Order: sequence, then structure tokens, then C-alpha cells
Amino acid sequence: MKNNSVRKTDEKEMSPRENEIAAIFKKVEKKYWGQKSSQLKIYLVDDLIIIRSCGNLSPAEEEFAKTEEGRLLLKQLKVKELDGIKNVLKFMLENKLNTQVLSITIDTNPELNETIIIARLKEQLK
Repeated sequence: MKNNSVRKTDEKEMSPRENEIAAIFKKVEKKYWGQKSSQLKIYLVDDLIIIRSCGNLSPAEEEFAKTEEGRLLLKQLKVKELDGIKNVLKFMLENKLNTQVLSITIDTNPELNETIIIARLKEQLK
């Protein structure tokens, strides 16, 4: 039976495993996204890694996100950008965590200026 504990962290109180995951995401974010989040939280739930990245819109994008049309266009753009890096993120997670990543789901909300990434692993992290 799996342990159903949920661990929510912010960068100041991350475990070594959560720091590894945060470092991977920050590297991908910087190299492929060109900017960095102002806040990053990692949630480990059974065989899931949930990454919540906040504050990753540029000032121009924040202004654009003030209208419904702007939010829709930004969401489409960000999801398309992030879909392009799924394989890179998957490869880096698998190599660092020594387990298979079965799927990665990405969604973004320009109105809240946050992105959520869910990675489902073959096994629970120890």
C-alpha cells in the first residue's frame, strides 16, 4: 500500500529530493523559456510530482493578460512553448531521479501568472 502523504514546500524548506527537482525545472526554465519564476513550489504525492511555478510572465505579458482575449492568446502560446520542452524535462527528470516518467501534463493560467506541471512516475519517489 502506498503512502498517501502530501508534502508541500517552497524553496526555503525543500528536501534534497525536492531541491533536485527544482534545479531541473529552473535549468529548463532558464534555457528554453528564457525567464525564471518568482516562486516555485514542489508537491510530491505518491507517484506524482507537481510543480507550481508563479510569476513567470514578462511585464508586457502581464499587461496583455489583463484582457480575456490576451489571456486566451497567452495561454495558447505558453502551452505550445511548454509542450515543446516536455521531452527535455522528461529526460532530465528520468536521469536525475533514476525512474521512468510516464507522462507530463502542463497547464498555465495567465490571469494568475502561474504554470502547473504534473509528472507521473513509474514508482513513488523514496
